[in-house]
Amino acid sequence: MSNRKDAEALREKYFHSMGESLTEAGNLEDAVVFFQKAIDIRETSYAWYGLARALYAAGDVAGAVGAMSRAIKLAPGTAEYYHERAGFLEALGRPDLAGDDVGKAVSLDRNYERVDEIRWAARVVEESFLPPAGPIPDVTRIRSGELRRAFEEARGADILRKPSCPVLSCPAYCCHFTGRLLLHGVTIGPWKLQGLRRHFQEKGLRERELLDIFPVAEAEHAESLFPPQDVMKLGGVPSVAFPRQGTSPLGRDLARDIPKGKDYRTLMWIGQEARPCVFLSGGRCSLYDVGDEASLEPCSSFLCMTGFVFVVLRFLGLIDGEAMSARSMAELNGIAVDALIILARDVYGSDETLALSKTVADELQTAVEGDISGDDVLRDAAMERYRLLKTRHEDLIGGLAASAGKRIARLFAGGVG
Repeated sequence: MSNRKDAEALREKYFHSMGESLTEAGNLEDAVVFFQKAIDIRETSYAWYGLARALYAAGDVAGAVGAMSRAIKLAPGTAEYYHERAGFLEALGRPDLAGDDVGKAVSLDRNYERVDEIRWAARVVEESFLPPAGPIPDVTRIRSGELRRAFEEARGADILRKPSCPVLSCPAYCCHFTGRLLLHGVTIGPWKLQGLRRHFQEKGLRERELLDIFPVAEAEHAESLFPPQDVMKLGGVPSVAFPRQGTSPLGRDLARDIPKGKDYRTLMWIGQEARPCVFLSGGRCSLYDVGDEASLEPCSSFLCMTGFVFVVLRFLGLIDGEAMSARSMAELNGIAVDALIILARDVYGSDETLALSKTVADELQTAVEGDISGDDVLRDAAMERYRLLKTRHEDLIGGLAASAGKRIARLFAGGVG
């Protein structure tokens, strides 16, 4: 692909991502304009999908139905689009047509019978591993070393930050992309590049066969498209470096079993024409072991729903590696959804767990406030309660997880949860 074509594709990406950001911020009028600009450059199902959601949020229900219909025409096999349009048609006063769309969504993916529950479960489980809500004080102002360690541990308890996915049978969907990798933000920083060049020299590899560069001056809005630390002068020109792609597309069979995102939404950058990074070997990315950085940010931070669930199951000690290896990716995708709902209902989303989690977070916050204000009596009393409650919380999670684990084990055995 020429630099001109890359630049045009990056313009479309910029307009689309701006539309998404503005929709999230509630600036719907401008969001609609940006989605339309993206569509003017290149019609994609996901740009029409974004436009439909922005129009619906802005109150233009008929327009939303029309835009989603266009998304469906471009990607008729995407259950999510029918499900969304069903909601729009209900709001438009056409429950008959909405029912048809629900039926179509379910015929494509049976999980759309319970997709709202799946998305609720994903939020509940993910939030259990995120730092607690509330004001974040300056850690340097915390005088007590024990309290500082407790606070930093609570803020850093996210097991989902750059995890290693335990789903070994996955054909590394996170390393497959439709279109060139720089369009998806897969760029290489200076330290990683130095390490790669040393590696290439040691192994007798040719850099130009593995890496490509793009001069950022060719693309409008480059400052918002590429991490500034990844823009380097290469050949005297400010550029980004990125991996080349392999030649073999994912193919229809593997593409059929593509997992969903953590929120059970379609991964729009993967399809049967998606091709892998050249560093993908044996289902694993060799970039992880090369250079002074662990990996590339997009690769290391991505988790599909299946990977997300199995990372949590590994953390809880509920993974049976032998049982996993005997299952196909399609089967693991199905098990992951069922296991997610069990984890949300019976472990992280139980009334007792939620109440205790809040109490633990409140006591830690009280201890921090007492410490910073100089009230050592308040701090010490809150810390004592915090230690007791934290132990109780850990024991509760352990007990509930052990019980849930028996149900999850039956999923691998082919039974029901």
